[in-house]
Amino acid sequence: MVQNFQGGVGQAAEGDINNYGINISLADADKAETRGLVTAQRKELHELRAKCEELGDDPRDVWRTVHAHLGVTSINEITADQFSEAREVMRQRLEYLREGADKRRLVGKVLRAVAEKDAKAEMNTFCDLSFGRTQLKDLEKAQLQKTLEYVLEFKAVVASASEPAELTFQSFVLLYKKNAAGIFALGILIGAVLF
Repeated sequence: MVQNFQGGVGQAAEGDINNYGINISLADADKAETRGLVTAQRKELHELRAKCEELGDDPRDVWRTVHAHLGVTSINEITADQFSEAREVMRQRLEYLREGADKRRLVGKVLRAVAEKDAKAEMNTFCDLSFGRTQLKDLEKAQLQKTLEYVLEFKAVVASASEPAELTFQSFVLLYKKNAAGIFALGILIGAVLF
């Protein structure tokens, strides 16, 4: 559609405007120029990649994930408009890596507590009843936290159950015959000296 105007032109909504041989296309004005990442954006993406690397991830895998998600082949092809999406992909990967590190740390704590108390069978029974599996590596972070809590509480319950409630004189003499005989002999010796 071509519109011809003579004289002053106020506003035109759309289409091509032909004003004395000057062609102005409004359709081209809607196309925004794509610009690459600015230095601060590149720096932020590289910092996120470095944090992933600190948690044991291969930096090339981080970039491959971002490139595959955005449909680009290098960081140079990422536009400023795609920056927030690239950052979110890297943040999700970082959170996934942190979750894995937390799970490994919790598994280590559970295994140390189980070894201290020799409660592997009890832990396996708890995990089987609570979560339907006994392999610690297959448990989620929250499940590992509950398992650690159970093992630590189990340790406290067993420790308090091993202490005798009250020791009577008769049970002391029966349980600790040598100690009772030594105390009796010491009492006779002190009595003979004092009286």
